[in-house]
Amino acid sequence: MFTKKILCIGSETRDTDLLVNQLAAVDDAQNHGLISNSSYTPNNHGYYHTTILDLLSADIIDMAKNFDLVIMLDQSIDSYPHWKTYVNTFRLMLEIETSQVKTQFRDNTNNKDILRWHVLLSTNKSLCLYPFINLINDYGSAVQCQKVSTPVTKIDSIVDWATDPEFAKIRNPMLAGTPIPDRCNTCYEREETGQQSARQFESLEWAMELRLKTEHDLKNIKAPVLYEIRPSNKCNIMCRMCDDKHSHLIEQENIKIGIPINTDQWRMQDFPYEKINFTTAKRIYWAGGEPTVMPEFYAFLRKCIKQKTTDFYLSIGTNGQKLSDTLFDLLKEFPIVNFSVSFDGYKKVNDYIRWGSDFEKIRSNCFRILEHDHQLAFQTVFSMYNATRIHEVYEFYDHDFPGCNVLVQPAGNLDSYLGPWHHPLRDQVLESMYRCRDTKVYYANGRNTDSLVEELIDRFEDHDYDPKILGKFFAYNDTLDRTRGSRLADYIPELEQAKKFIRHE
Repeated sequence: MFTKKILCIGSETRDTDLLVNQLAAVDDAQNHGLISNSSYTPNNHGYYHTTILDLLSADIIDMAKNFDLVIMLDQSIDSYPHWKTYVNTFRLMLEIETSQVKTQFRDNTNNKDILRWHVLLSTNKSLCLYPFINLINDYGSAVQCQKVSTPVTKIDSIVDWATDPEFAKIRNPMLAGTPIPDRCNTCYEREETGQQSARQFESLEWAMELRLKTEHDLKNIKAPVLYEIRPSNKCNIMCRMCDDKHSHLIEQENIKIGIPINTDQWRMQDFPYEKINFTTAKRIYWAGGEPTVMPEFYAFLRKCIKQKTTDFYLSIGTNGQKLSDTLFDLLKEFPIVNFSVSFDGYKKVNDYIRWGSDFEKIRSNCFRILEHDHQLAFQTVFSMYNATRIHEVYEFYDHDFPGCNVLVQPAGNLDSYLGPWHHPLRDQVLESMYRCRDTKVYYANGRNTDSLVEELIDRFEDHDYDPKILGKFFAYNDTLDRTRGSRLADYIPELEQAKKFIRHE
C-alpha cells in the first residue's frame, strides 16, 4: 500500500497529468489531479500536481510542507508556456530544497543545462552574459549593462559588435573568470554579502532564453539580441534618488540651486533605427528619462510599424504617469509588450519619493495595461526614504497585482546616503522587513525580492548607522524640500523625527 503524499510541479500542459499518471501507476498509487486552490489540504496518500501558473510560488512553498516529496517533472523548457515559467519553477525547487521537504529535480535530464549554468555563475565570479548579448545606448555611448555607467565605447565607433576590441577587453576576462572590479563591483559587493547579484540572476535567465548549454556558446552570438535605448533625459517627474542625467527637470532644478552639472554628458543622442539588427533582436528596452514623453519613442514605434519590424519583445521602463490612447493604439501592432512600472512607496509616500507622480493615477494606468492584454511588471528601489515602509509596497502588489513580476534593488552602494543601509530607525526597518517575509511577493522569484530583504535583516540585526552619512542625506533632502516647497514630515514623519540622530556625529 502506497503511504506517501507526493506533489509534482510541471508545465501547464496535458503532458503534466500524463506524466503524473505514469508515476502513480509505477507505485500503484492514485493521481488525485491538479491543485489550483491555495487553501487545499491533501488528505489522501498518492500523487498530486500543480504549476506556478495555477498557484503562486509562495502558496506552493507553503503547501509543500504537507508532502513527503516534491518533484519537478522532467519536462523540457520548450514544453512550458514560456521559458521564464521553466526558470521560475527551477528556482522554486531551489527554494523548497532549503526547507525540510525532500525534493527531486537535480537528476532531471531536462535540467542539465540550467543546473550547469546555476553552478557556473556561482563558481565563475566574473562571468556575466550582458556584454555578450546586448547593445545599450547610454546617450551615445555603449555600456556593458544597466549598472555600469562607464562607457565601453561610442556607439558610432562600433564596426563589428561581435569582434569589437573594446568589448573584448570585458568579454575575455569574464570567460577566464578574472574579476573586473573597476566595472563590476556593484555585483561583487552583493555576492560578498552572500546574496544573489543581478549578474547571476539575469545571466541565468538569458542563458535559458537563448538555449545556451555552456559559456562557449557565447562566442557564437554574432549580433546583439538585446537593445536598450536611452536617447535623452527628458522626464516628467523628479524622483529623489534620481539625478540630472536621467531627468531634465532635475537638471533644470540643479541649475537653479547651483549644483554643477556636465552639460555635454547627456545631450540627446538618438539611437538610429538602422543600428538595430531586427533579425537577431529578441528584446528592445526603452528607458530614459521617461519614454512616454519622448518624441523619439513614438517615432521609433511608427517606423517599426511602417517597416514591419515589430516581431520582438518590447519592454518599456516607465513611471506609469502618462499612458495615452495614442500609445495603446500603436502598441496593438506589437506582439509582446511589457511595461515595467515603478513604485517606491504606498500612496503619498510614493508621491513624495517620486516627486510629481500621482499614485492613484499610476495604479489606474496599471489596470489599463492589463486590460489591453500587455504584460505588467514592477520595479522598486529600497532607499533611506522607504526602508521603514517597504512592506506596504509588497502588500500592495500582493493585493492589487498578484502574480506580476517584481524587481527590487537598493539605491546606491553601501556608502550612499540615499541607500537604506544607514537608516537610524533599526526596529522599524526590521519590522518592515519581517512583514515583507509574510507577503507572496517575497517568494515570487523576482530579482532581490527576498535576498535584499534578508540582507537588510542581517545588517540591521547588528546595526550601527553612520551619523555622517545620515547628515549628508538630510542636507540633500532639506535642499530638495526647500526648492520644491515640500515637507518630509507631511509624508514620512518617522524619517523627519530621525533627524535627532544627526547630533550623535
